[in-house]
Amino acid sequence: MIMISSRLEDYLEALFYLETTGQKQTVTALAEILKLTKGTIATVVKKMVEQELVLHESYGSIRLTPQGRRIGWQIYMKHERLKSFFHDFLGQDCARAEEIACLIEHHLDGDAAERFFSLIDYLKQAQENKLQWIENLQLSLNRPELFPVPITLMTRSCGKVDRLTGTDKINKMLSDKGVVCGSFCENILWDKEKDRFLLTVDKKNVALDSDIAATVWII
Repeated sequence: MIMISSRLEDYLEALFYLETTGQKQTVTALAEILKLTKGTIATVVKKMVEQELVLHESYGSIRLTPQGRRIGWQIYMKHERLKSFFHDFLGQDCARAEEIACLIEHHLDGDAAERFFSLIDYLKQAQENKLQWIENLQLSLNRPELFPVPITLMTRSCGKVDRLTGTDKINKMLSDKGVVCGSFCENILWDKEKDRFLLTVDKKNVALDSDIAATVWII
């Protein structure tokens, strides 16, 4: 089995793009896409010929072999799906989505990649069908206040306990005060002088030192 480096994947992806857009697959064309010198391109192309990923006549066109074409297609599709995810769902502009896709595509593989891309395809289909839940999802992504934060980062005066990330000893102490997952906290205030947080939990007044409050996440 041939081990394909991320650099070779970039070359094969670029060649696949040139091939499927009807453009000539040459050292010059690759140099323009990958923003590398022709000398660097020629050296790598020679290596790809040795690995039977491409065919190349001296000073002529480069042709993908069936194996090289399949790898190029896999990387190309991975790139396109990542770019779509960051642009369509996470609201990044096209240039930034392209940049992120380039950074990630070589590090996603195996079962995790397959599951992730299945998720992207599922979200894409839901978006195309204009399902209500996908619209709600996209709206929630634009509302960072819906994500849990430690009490020490709270900008609101109330919220529900979403998680506890302290030690068992800390969690036991919080439980004794009524601070457990699902409990509702309100009137959250920071006592700057004593560096502690004052809050009401189920109508009971509670004081938490800042280092303890940092383990209580509110949503």
